[in-house]
Amino acid sequence: MRVFSEQLAEQLKAGLRACYLIFGDEPLQKMEALQQIRQVARTQGFADVWRFSAIEEPLAWDDIHACSQSLSLFSNRQIIELELGDKFPKEWAERISELQQQLHPDLLLIILGPKLNSTQTKSNWFTALDKQGVYIPVALPDARYFPRWMKQRCQQQNLRPDNDAVTFLCHAYEGNLLAAAQELEKLSLLNLPQPLTVSVLQQNITRHNTFDPFKWLDTLLEGKSQRALRILMQLRDEGVEPGMLTWALAKELELLWALRLAQDAHQPLPPLMQAAKVWPSRQALVQQAMQRLSARQLRDMLHMISELDRSNRTFDNASAWQWLQTLSLAFRGNASLRFTLPQQL
Repeated sequence: MRVFSEQLAEQLKAGLRACYLIFGDEPLQKMEALQQIRQVARTQGFADVWRFSAIEEPLAWDDIHACSQSLSLFSNRQIIELELGDKFPKEWAERISELQQQLHPDLLLIILGPKLNSTQTKSNWFTALDKQGVYIPVALPDARYFPRWMKQRCQQQNLRPDNDAVTFLCHAYEGNLLAAAQELEKLSLLNLPQPLTVSVLQQNITRHNTFDPFKWLDTLLEGKSQRALRILMQLRDEGVEPGMLTWALAKELELLWALRLAQDAHQPLPPLMQAAKVWPSRQALVQQAMQRLSARQLRDMLHMISELDRSNRTFDNASAWQWLQTLSLAFRGNASLRFTLPQQL
């Protein structure tokens, strides 16, 4: 059964399930989901906790199975927590399946790990545990829903930001929920005048937004140029090399160009994206870009990539960042392109 992190508290009121699967790359939601499960389990007599992690050393499966079978008539109910790493050896599937068959009312299994791919969520070990327990995927909220998350988090801390302040907080902590939660907790202790305004926040918070190149590319495909520029400046300030962004952007533009030529030749887009191995989660973004960008615009952008690549090869970082800014603006699709360098970022 799939339950999102904001729904977990309500699910736990209905009683503990045999196991909980917490997978994803967002640390705050993962930590808070684990804490909620532990807290409820503690009230129901699960006093012993055995923790095993594959992050620093191989999992000791013999010890794990010994723990699962160690209960006696007078033993406490116990929790086994398994933290998986990025690598998932084939033998783990069999080991986890064996562990799943040993679950009983006095044993609670919690498995944590990074984001699962579609193949893993369809595997035998996962589907068997999913039927017995709860799957909690944790990920950063989409930019469209981040303001709602921020408002809810503020309410939990008895903070009342106005609409501009919510937008400011979203910009300051996009991509870093943990820093946002810590900063809001600090603000709640300062006894600031309510409602919170942008000017008050500027004097009392430290910005901790974090992005990666893939978030920048997705924002470009959406056509949100101002947000893309903000992400681009953040990546530059974090020391990301323009050459790496150039490589990623060139691949994206080459894909769009190929799809545009095929679509203009009246070929259907979905099978083309499938053949190009575009992830299902990104196909809608690619379609958005295709609706905005004509063949001429894409051709001009590929010429600009050539200029950008020349700047990288001559180690002209200032020009490279300027071309990246220009290309970010070009993804809007509603302005003519000029081959002039914009103002420096």
